[in-house]
Order: sequence, then C-alpha cells, then structure tokens
Amino acid sequence: MPEIKKCNKFYKMLTQINIKKFLYMEDISIDLDEGLNVFTGETGVGKSLIIDAVEFVLGKKGNFSDGSYVELVFENVDNQYSEDGTLIISREIKGGRSAYYINGRRSTLSTVKEASEGVVEIHGQHQQQKLLHKEYHRYILDRYAGILDVLEKYQKVYRRYTELRKKEEKLLEEQSNRIKELDILRYQLQELEEADIKEGEKKDLEEKYSYISRIQEIHQNISRSLMNISEEENSILDKLDQVIKDIGKISDTHRELKNILENLEEARILLKESSYSLLDFDLDIDRSEMVRIQERLDLINRLEMKYNTDEKGLIILKEKLKKRIEYLENLEFEIPEVTKEKEKAYKELKELAEEISAIRKKKGRELEEKVRKHLTDLALKDATFIVDIKEKELDRTGKDDISFLFSGNKDIPPSPLGEAASGGEISRVSLALKVVAGSDTDCMIFDEIDTGIGGKTAILMADKLKKLSENYQVVLVTHLPQVAVRADKHFYIDKFSENGKTRAVVKEVSGEERKMEIARMLSGVINSKSLQLADELLADVVR
Repeated sequence: MPEIKKCNKFYKMLTQINIKKFLYMEDISIDLDEGLNVFTGETGVGKSLIIDAVEFVLGKKGNFSDGSYVELVFENVDNQYSEDGTLIISREIKGGRSAYYINGRRSTLSTVKEASEGVVEIHGQHQQQKLLHKEYHRYILDRYAGILDVLEKYQKVYRRYTELRKKEEKLLEEQSNRIKELDILRYQLQELEEADIKEGEKKDLEEKYSYISRIQEIHQNISRSLMNISEEENSILDKLDQVIKDIGKISDTHRELKNILENLEEARILLKESSYSLLDFDLDIDRSEMVRIQERLDLINRLEMKYNTDEKGLIILKEKLKKRIEYLENLEFEIPEVTKEKEKAYKELKELAEEISAIRKKKGRELEEKVRKHLTDLALKDATFIVDIKEKELDRTGKDDISFLFSGNKDIPPSPLGEAASGGEISRVSLALKVVAGSDTDCMIFDEIDTGIGGKTAILMADKLKKLSENYQVVLVTHLPQVAVRADKHFYIDKFSENGKTRAVVKEVSGEERKMEIARMLSGVINSKSLQLADELLADVVR
C-alpha cells in the first residue's frame, strides 16, 4: 500500500484512491490534494471510471469481476470509525461476493455507509443523494438561514411538550380507571398488612413446625410402647408373667432352668421399671401452637402463590401498593398541574415555530434568487428554482413543510427536484446550493456537471468550482479547459491496449505536460496555436 499522505487543511478530505483491479484499471494509486482536483482525458477513455471506483467502494451495484479491489483513504475524520484521524475504506470481490473493510477490519456495507456519512458526497448523473430528500431541503434552508441553534432550542421545547402531552394522556387514562384500581389496591394492601409478614418469618416457622412435628412422633411412639408393654390385653408383661409361671413349675427339675427363671424375673422387673419411666416421660406439646404455625404457613404460601412472588417479594409489594395508592389518591391534583405545564410548553413551541417560519420564508426567497442566478450562470437560464414552504401540523422540525421545486424549462411547471431534474441538472443545482449555502460534507465529487457547457458559462462554472474549493475539497471529471486550468491538482486519464487487453493509466500532469493537455482540451489537437491559447489561459488564472 502506498504511504498515507497527511493533509494540511482542517477539513475532512480524500487523500488517496488505490486501485489494484477495477474494470480495466490495474495497480493505480492516486494522491489527491486540498482544493480543486480535476480528471481530464480524451473522449472515450473512461474518465468517469474514477468516480465509478469511488462509488464501488461505497456500495455501487454491478457485475464486477473477481479480484476487483479499490481502497479510499480519508484524513481529518473524527468519527468513531477513524484511527488518529485516518479512515480507510475498501471493497473487494471474492468468489462473486463483496467484502468490505474499514481500517483493515472486515465490515459491512451499512457500516461503510455510516462511516462515510458526512465525509464524502458524490454528485453525478446517476446519484439521487440527499439532495432529493425533503428533509435535506429543510436542513439546507435552516443552515443557510442560520437558525440551526434556534431549531435546536425549538426541538428541546418540542421534546418537553411531547413528554408532557404523553404524561397527561397517561394520567387521564389512569384517572378513568382510578376508583376501580384503588378498590383493588386497597384490598390487596389490607390483606398484606393484616398478614404482617416479616422477613425470614417463613423459615423460622418451618423450623419450629419440623421440631414440633418430631415431638408428636415421640409421644405417639411412647404411647404405643406403653400399650404394648402393659396396658393392652395380652401385653408383653402378661406374656412374660405366663412364661415365668410356666418355667417356675419346672425350675426344680434342673439347675439351669432355675438360672433362666431368675433372669426372666429380673427382666420382668426391668420391663416394669421401664414402663413406669415411660409413664413419667412427658414432653410439653402445645397443640394450639402447632395449629397456629400450620395456619400461618398456609397463609404465607397462599399469598406467595396469589401474588406470584416469595416472602421478600410480598414485603416489597406492600410498599409498592402504598406508593401506588398515594399516587392515585393525588392524581386529581396532579392532572391540572401537568396540563398547565403542557399548555405553557405549547405556547412557547408555537412562538418559536412562528419565529422560525418567518425566517425560513424570508431566507427561502433569498435562497431562491441566489440559486436562480447561479443556475443562469451554469447555462440553465430557463430554469426555475423554488423553495416551497407549506404549513403543516407542528412536529419536531416546526410548522413548515419544505421542498425544493425545479423546472429546467420555463414552459413546464416546477415539480419536486427529484422528479423534474436530470442528473446533470441536479449536479448544477447542487453546485449552486453549495456555493450559496455551504455544505456539511467536506469532500465533494462531481461527475457530468459541465455537460453542454462552453464559452462564458464555462468560465463562470470554473470560478464557482474554484470558489467552492477554497473551503472544501472538490474532485471532478471535466472536459472544460476553463475548469482544468484552475485545478490545484490535475490528473490525466488515458487508455491503451496491451496483449489484447485494454488498460487505463492515470497520472498527475504539471508544467509542459499540463499545458499540452490544456491545449488538447481547447482544440482537440496539440499545435502551436492551441499551445499559445493554453499558455494564455494558464496565465490568466495566475493573474
């Protein structure tokens, strides 16, 4: 890649066009400069290929061959996509598909368009561009009229008015449902306040319930054991007594049976003592407490299910209900206040809209006159240009519906610019507007702007382009020597055949080479007379 050239001007500008392959251009690098950059060449060489290459990078559709690659380098760019003021955008065709890059990183067409917004603008035979949109017409007029700051103030008031209007609508809607909603909310709040749930209460209750439930289990087992030992018919003691009685009858027959009898009698004593101990074993079970805990847990679980939240959520909900009830109870007092604020904002809005509209109408007539004068200079003497301002409902831009109307023929009524003007006419209208009203895009590229122009008109157009280039970078393809001699940088485009293939060459011309190209442009041939005329034309510009 050629070394990136830094520019000296403060404005955003296109400094390089690097072409590896595009149509019949290969390995071409063009270093552009501040001010007026022109491309010239003989008829049929394809001077507009340079414009096509720029458009290609910015998303132009077409049948481009595989391997096509063009790169644009911009300087002094301060948007989010630039790096140290440099913005490099490129496009390559790979396998029949487009690949876009910003500063070497893969990107998309939509991002490329966003990155190049306000950086470069093309005005050509086939571009509709922003100039064809009514919103841009309004912006041009407001910028020319110097009311962008007033409009910003208006839009701030408009946003405030819109917010108040929406708030009033919401309050009125809430007011209509207020009584019904209050009844529901008050019932819900009462329910939650009566429940008086504390944070962590559910966990404590569940732990207590688990403990009490275990006590009941112990009591039940003790009761059942007592029944089995002595209290029920045919109990363990009854059976043991029978065993002792039976063994006692035969214990004198054998010494071992006597020992067994003693053990059984001892076991009976131990079992009897255990029975007495179980009778004395008493756990303090408060059955009413257990019922209370169960009922409390049931209440919490029911409320959690009803309001689809947990214990903590119920506590938060209670506070929210209090605030909502307070808000609704005060609603009838808030609505008049909001309405009053809204009406105050609307009054201020109308006053600002009237002020802006008056300036627009005055400056619109002024803009019409100046643009018509420039169009006459640009060989559109029968053209009509009108800044059409109609009243509309107040919106974010005011009360004026603004559009540029145009007719290239005095016998044809003016109609919207995009419908009435040809590509060349749009380019000239654009040039006239930019000379009169300035531009928010620093790099302007023109194609076919001087079609059908010659003589004195050519000089006037050249002067306008030169004047425009004092504050902006202007890049254009021209066939007019009057324009070419005013260039800050002059490029010559030619084509040749090599191995049966057409190739293009672009080179910067200066000195004698430039004089020869001006001579060719003046008369179609280079001879002593055309060279003398070229000398005079170049000298006139210097003077």
